Amino acid sequence: MNTPTEFARSGDADLAYKVIGQSGVRDILLAFPLVSNVDVFLELSENAEAVDRLAKLGRVILYDKRGAGMSDRAIGPVSVEQHSDDLVAVLDAAGSARAVLLGWFDGGAVSLVTAARHPDRIESVVASEVLAVGRPTDGFPWGFGPRYGEAMMRKLIAMGWGKASMARMTAPEWAGDARLIDWLTRYERLSAPPSGAARVFDDALELDIREYLDRVTAPVLVIHDLDFPGLPPEPFEWMADVLPHGLLKLVHRNTSVPFVIPSDELVDEIEEFLVGTRSGGRRELASIVFTDVVGSTTTLARDGDRHWRNQLSSNRESLRRSLARYGGREVNTAGDGFFACFPLPSSALRFAGEAVRDAAEIGLGLRAGMHCGEVLVDGADLIGIAVHVAARVAAHAGAGEVFLTDTVRILVDGSDLRFEPVGAHRLKGVPGTWRLFRLDGGSS
Repeated sequence: MNTPTEFARSGDADLAYKVIGQSGVRDILLAFPLVSNVDVFLELSENAEAVDRLAKLGRVILYDKRGAGMSDRAIGPVSVEQHSDDLVAVLDAAGSARAVLLGWFDGGAVSLVTAARHPDRIESVVASEVLAVGRPTDGFPWGFGPRYGEAMMRKLIAMGWGKASMARMTAPEWAGDARLIDWLTRYERLSAPPSGAARVFDDALELDIREYLDRVTAPVLVIHDLDFPGLPPEPFEWMADVLPHGLLKLVHRNTSVPFVIPSDELVDEIEEFLVGTRSGGRRELASIVFTDVVGSTTTLARDGDRHWRNQLSSNRESLRRSLARYGGREVNTAGDGFFACFPLPSSALRFAGEAVRDAAEIGLGLRAGMHCGEVLVDGADLIGIAVHVAARVAAHAGAGEVFLTDTVRILVDGSDLRFEPVGAHRLKGVPGTWRLFRLDGGSS
């Protein structure tokens, strides 16, 4: 998502922001929790896909708050009112007269305060995991349980910042995913140094927005994940009752870090609140194959337009015959590229092997890449990190080669297909290191 980063001026601070999509029905501003870096946030495919979905509902504005990311780093406390002024300055710089605010934790608190202070500027608010008060106090006895409380957070920031320690504790399922851990360590390091993260955390603890809540005239969706560690439902029930137009949504999402990777279910809730639909589509496991011609420009220059067009047409006819033979589906075709999916990885591999052999017979050097993973079905299209991985794997193959991930190799273990390792590779735009294999040309 190659969207330029702009800067808005608010008082004595410069604030980094991005605008994604075109002006339309509405503007949607994302207010991140604690610290952020809008450039690195969008480097993770899951986040880019969530923002793409939101962009179908309106123009999306993302920004780094004062003290985080590419915005000016604060050296002292920042009040919630100052953060609210900054948010409005970003709206002004983006040319937004009225917006929906999506905020998590302290970002959600700032969103609610802004809705109270500037009712003419805010259409509605989605407040996810927002505590009205940073610490338990008189009249507000709720907060994080001891395991996830202030002392533990301070320890994690002091000793584990830039190491994804917080996510490892709150989302243990991440610990085994090198791709996510690699991305999150980069996200933390480029969002703030440990001292900066500690300052933002201190500001969040000092929050008390109770005086503003009954002044929020905009509709507010209060979301709490009942599976989120350390937080009971009571403070969110209380908030929805206090807000004049509050709607509470208690969900079981099993997403331990929804503010780092917004899940499809969370985007569904936002979409339903804004427009009454849930168009997230279904998810399924798919075996994905990408093919393209190696040296197509050289071939075109050498043989001329007509010969190249005939070769490409013959190749596509051959690919579609093989696709039907192995029970696959053509997803997309662009230039000399071909994107297909299959229900079985063995079928996808046999298709890919046949495709490169048939292409060689007509003088084309075809290469193929394959990966298996969960995808989002969006009409005829497939969306997901698995799609990006398969495309990047194909880019590492040479003419006449079929490359695949270790995931595929494990899934077809016991078949007559044979492979040879080609080492660990970095895949462009996909965090982590991936072990790749080559399909043995003699396999069928």
